Amino acid sequence: MKAQSDSELVSAVKLGDSRAFDTLFMRWYPQVRRFIQSLIKDPAMSEDLAQTVFIKVWNAREVLSPDQSFRNYLFVLSRNSVLDVLRSKAYHLRKDVPDPPVEVSSPDQSFYQAEYNETFSRVLRVVSEMPPQRQAVFKMSRFQSKSAQEIADNMGLSVRTVEKHLELALKDIRKSLN
Repeated sequence: MKAQSDSELVSAVKLGDSRAFDTLFMRWYPQVRRFIQSLIKDPAMSEDLAQTVFIKVWNAREVLSPDQSFRNYLFVLSRNSVLDVLRSKAYHLRKDVPDPPVEVSSPDQSFYQAEYNETFSRVLRVVSEMPPQRQAVFKMSRFQSKSAQEIADNMGLSVRTVEKHLELALKDIRKSLN
């Protein structure tokens, strides 16, 4: 039996075929999970977000387009899910800027690492262009894992001002990544 293409499977999913969805899930879930984990470095959260991505695919099945790249759709949805987590302040960025690996053991890893490096570079570029106070607030929050209260105390600001700076910083980052 010939394996169905993503396009054929998407057409079937669009019509409500759960077996076609299961096939797409089995085909793409590991890559989606690895991609998300390359961005947030939290295996449990990566699994949750990857499952959420596929729930979103199923819930939006009627509007899927078999003519468009399902792979690209998944990775954009995955990236946006990570941004949603950052936006909700449920997850702090890692404290250290990761070094890219010296050797890459598979093409998939190099793709995900390249995606991560590019996204992280864009975030750092946006942060460097922010007004100094917003930049300092964002760095303390995300790179030093300080609470809004700690930042407010450290900088002589109100907690609400700190929260507003974080909100604006995340808005700037979202604009840059979209």
